[in-house]
Formats: sequence, structure tokens, C-alpha cells
Amino acid sequence: MAFSISQFDKIIDRTQTWSLKWDPDYMKERFNRTDLLPFNHAEMDFECPKPVINAIKRRASHGIYGYTLVKDEYYNCIVDWFNKRHSISYKREDLQFGTGIISSYRTIINHFTIPKDNVLILTPIYRPFIEGVEEYGRKVVRVPLFLENDKYLINFDLLERIFEKKKIKMLALCNPHNPVGRVWNERELRKLGDLCVSHNTLIVSDDIHSDLTAKDHAYVPITSISEDISNITITLTSPSKTFNLSGLKISNYHITNPEIRNRFYPIIDKKFVYAPNVFAITALMVAYTECEEYANLLTQYLDENYSYIENYIIQNDLKIKVIKREGTPTIWLDFREIGIPHDKIFSFLLDQANLISVDGQFYGDEGFGFQRLSIGLPRSIVQKAMQNLRIASDSLNAISNRN
Repeated sequence: MAFSISQFDKIIDRTQTWSLKWDPDYMKERFNRTDLLPFNHAEMDFECPKPVINAIKRRASHGIYGYTLVKDEYYNCIVDWFNKRHSISYKREDLQFGTGIISSYRTIINHFTIPKDNVLILTPIYRPFIEGVEEYGRKVVRVPLFLENDKYLINFDLLERIFEKKKIKMLALCNPHNPVGRVWNERELRKLGDLCVSHNTLIVSDDIHSDLTAKDHAYVPITSISEDISNITITLTSPSKTFNLSGLKISNYHITNPEIRNRFYPIIDKKFVYAPNVFAITALMVAYTECEEYANLLTQYLDENYSYIENYIIQNDLKIKVIKREGTPTIWLDFREIGIPHDKIFSFLLDQANLISVDGQFYGDEGFGFQRLSIGLPRSIVQKAMQNLRIASDSLNAISNRN
């Protein structure tokens, strides 16, 4: 099937579909308004690929949605996708179906660590990373990323000192990183992985945004760096971001070490995955075999949305810094120079620009003064959001000038 980049310009009304973003009753319950533009969720407002929609319709027409097997054909689609798109050679036996990245992450925490174990996390980080550790009684060890020339970097000196000082049972990695958008390069991943190897630290890597890297930024899984690193790594992937399938609750574990997977996968299969969502299985197989061009055009569209936002902010002299996007369908904005208290920025965007963002504080103290916005929306909605932001900024400047 031929895909077109113009399909991402299509606006689809989601207000009566119980959408977490767009449902007017839920929006009113949270913000006492229904006229807001929701840029807060890392899901996209783009229609799923037509081949996926048609395949789900065909499966739905059967009329029975009972207990369902996950057969080798499903796993072969995953092997082929990662080999073709990322030149990664997974084997069928490396893979296991999961029911979502966060539930899989929590299962790993619960299975491979015990209460009071130390889990190291690079912050700011997607909030469920922290919650998944703390709620099981494990200890979060935060290593703040540092911002240099508008790019986030890993503080390896601090990291090495922490590894020497504390027993780190697990490293929770996000690649590409949510919310700052970094796509970690081979050098960074090797240094990180070698530290974990030398200290016998398990790595769990959330690579859900691996298909959505920006132009000139290639996704490198940490498991591909060396055999030693691969042997201590559990990678989590999902088609849900790439093809907008979040509601189907689908993910996959990738474990190359047979010792780890042979004692872990039977438990997962029996207790957590038995007879999963039939539509999720159908959707992944069609997406990975028929819809690569959709993914290519989507990444191009996200790049263009990012460029539009960056150029608009610069051309209108808004006192906002745009952190360079390398991956993920979101952007990370620095509002620390706009002249209002950092804890008021979310409210400012909500009240003055009609925008729902994600407050940087949600990702830890290192996010103070920042906001995350989705860019997975039709261009016309992005343009409206930027116009609202300019008007709000002009109003703020006018008040400042009068004072």
C-alpha cells in the first residue's frame, strides 16, 4: 500500500472516544475547562496505518475473541523488523510477548531485585521508572544528566564514583531517553555497559521509541555493543509508539542470555502473558511486515514539526530554549528565562496559552523549569499551539514592561 506524508495532516475528532487526552469530561474534571490543546501525552493523534486497521477489522469480523496463542510467525515478524530496520540480529528464542512496557518493567524489577536493592536511573526520567522502583520497596539511585550546549550528557565521573561506593543491582536505561530526547551513541553505551559488566549490574533498557529517531540520529541498542553487555541486558520494545497502538497493550522482551531467559520466560508466559490480546498480535504482525514506509514518513513529519516549533520560537524571539530532538515524539523545552517562577510555568501554559504540557518536575528535580510537549499532532494543531504560546508570551512581556 502507498502511504503519504499528507495523511498526518488529517485531524480526527477524538473527543467522544474516551481518549485520555481529548475526553471533555475528563479534561473538565482535571482542569475545569474543555477548550485546551492537550500536548501532554506521548501518544500521537495520527490514524494508524490502513493495513493495520483493515487487518483488525478482518479479525474482528470473525466474531470470537477467545484465548489466543502467540506463535512463531509473530516472533519472526519482530526478528525481521529489527534486522531490516536497525540491522540487529535477534533470534526467535530471544523474544517473549509482554503486555506493555511499564508492566514489563515492573515485572523485571519484582523478579530480578529484592527490597532495598539499589536501582540506578539517569534523571530527569519518565516518572514510572521511579515509581516502579519505589513502589516495590527498592531504592532509587539518581544520577543527574547534565546540560551542555543544549545537549544532555551522562556524568561518567559521578557514575563511576557511585558504582564504586554503592552496590547497584540494576540500571534502568531509557534509549531514546524520555523526556530529554537523547539517542545514546555507541561510545556512551559502551562506557555505560562496561561499568555494569564490571560491577555485575543487570541492565533493563526501555527502547520503545527506537523507531522514531530524528534525521541523522541512529538508534543503537545497548545489547548490540558487546557480548558481555548483551549477556546482562533485558531490552523492552513495542510497536505502540511507532504505529500509535498504545491502547492495545503490547510489548516484547528481548533477552539474548539463555540462562536469564530460561528461568524468566516460563514465569512470564504462565503468569503474565497467557492468551493475550488477539488484536495486539494481529496489529504487530501487519505493522512490522507492511508498514515500514508509514514509519519512515512519520519520522519525517515529526522532524518537520520539531523544526517548525524551533524556528517559530526563534523567529518570534520567545524566551524559550528548545533542546535538540534526537528521538521520541516529544520535545523538551527550557522555560527558565521567561521571567516567572518555575513552579508556575505549567499553570501559565494552561491558563494563558490553553496548552496542557507535562511539567518537568514530574520527571524529578532536574526537570524544574522545563516542560515536555508532544509533537505527534497534525501541523495545524501545532501551529495553533505556537500561536497561543506567542500571544501568552507577548502578554507576559507587556506586564513586565509596565512594571
